[in-house]
Amino acid sequence: MATNLPPCVISNRDPVSVLMEHGQTREVTVDFTECTRTGPAHNSRFHTAALVNGKRFAEGHGTSKKNAKKIAAELALDRLYKVASRNLKDANQIVAENVELSEEEGEQPEPLSPAQKIKAMAKGVFELAEETQMIYFCKEKVVAAFLMERNGQQTVVALGTGNRSVLYQNLKSDGTCIIQAHAEIVARRAFVRFLYNELDRFVEGEKNPIFTRSNTGKLSLVDGVKFHLYISRPPCGDASAFPTIGSKDVRSKALRKQGVLRTLVADGEGAIPTDSVLPAGHNGEERLRVMTCSDKICRWNVVGVQGALLSHIMEPIYLSSVVIGSYSGDQKEHVPRAVFGRLKTGALDEKIYNPYMVNSPSLYYPEDHDLDNYALNKSRQYSVIWTIGDEGVEVIDGIFGTKISGPTDMAYSAISKKHFFTLFHQICTKFGRRDLLGKSYLQIKDKASEYRRNQDVLYQHFVSKKLGTWCSVSENYDVDNFYL
Repeated sequence: MATNLPPCVISNRDPVSVLMEHGQTREVTVDFTECTRTGPAHNSRFHTAALVNGKRFAEGHGTSKKNAKKIAAELALDRLYKVASRNLKDANQIVAENVELSEEEGEQPEPLSPAQKIKAMAKGVFELAEETQMIYFCKEKVVAAFLMERNGQQTVVALGTGNRSVLYQNLKSDGTCIIQAHAEIVARRAFVRFLYNELDRFVEGEKNPIFTRSNTGKLSLVDGVKFHLYISRPPCGDASAFPTIGSKDVRSKALRKQGVLRTLVADGEGAIPTDSVLPAGHNGEERLRVMTCSDKICRWNVVGVQGALLSHIMEPIYLSSVVIGSYSGDQKEHVPRAVFGRLKTGALDEKIYNPYMVNSPSLYYPEDHDLDNYALNKSRQYSVIWTIGDEGVEVIDGIFGTKISGPTDMAYSAISKKHFFTLFHQICTKFGRRDLLGKSYLQIKDKASEYRRNQDVLYQHFVSKKLGTWCSVSENYDVDNFYL
């Protein structure tokens, strides 16, 4: 059952082991004081304290040495979690001050570029988010973050980690399942939650809203507000399918497959073209097919990152830039094609209906000396999600698509379709859009006519350029036909 308690408290793992792992991963010392005994022999009490980096963090009292040590570790982890949560709430201010300080003290050979600042902010906030994880810590993670730029100031508003998708047998049709727990996808969903929060601020008339009323009657971004996407490595799919190309024959063969739409194979086994037959899994069970992150980012550059539901309320929101933290081999050549290059063939821009467009975000890569560690081992199936304002992260089990822990009391994820549908109903009530109430999630998506029309034009473009057919989870698995 999901809870807002720290993961270390609700897990079945020994808290002493978790605390020791915490010390190892963060390179701090963890120790316990010698256990003392008080009281009569028939009713003794044992006492010990947990020390983190030499600091006395918590004392444990129990009926045995083992019990006292376990309680001390649990209390220490709980305190570490609360400290980390407070830091996460002020993450952007803390990281921005550290970045500014490093520049002032000359730790950088020259002032950071805007793209380098985006990367520094994203990585800094992620590291603070990691501090709240404890048991789910894993260095080998794909990280994605959405940043808002306003008057030159960059703020991380949403982030996510992970590289797993739900297994077919764990799929649910009630809107509670997180189907694709890849970093870019869950970060985008965390960003959508940020947009709902900003819509509330707009309705309540709070200062400095990011929205203004446009001449179409919908909301649009105020001047000076931009959004950027940071990804620690090239997105899965077309951007990552060709990390190295060797001989001329191999290159010629690979060229025929570049640009095609791809679907992920369940449990992180790669991606295959949508026109390929997906083999059954072990024991003949069915596998889920879901589009890769490369393809979804490409779609965002036509229909926007706000999604179908919010397109009823606002005009499309496009990314101003995409910053890649690392790459391998010649992946640098493939990212532009995967992210927006496939949209430039033919005359797609002439077929898209206003206010939608074919967006070409600026694309930045790190210098060779600034490359992140690219190695990505077989990581755990957990995804970490955070939206600005949250004091803690939400943890998702990517294979089951379920929430394990988080800052809210809901049993299901704050980035699930069910929760978004609830928020959408609340916003529609506040905006007087009662025509959008009382329908299923799928009916509301279909009713977003401008969004759907441009999405169809995009899908037809892919087919006409022999790049494949879009594989819709909604149509293939009937996961959107639910009501509140």
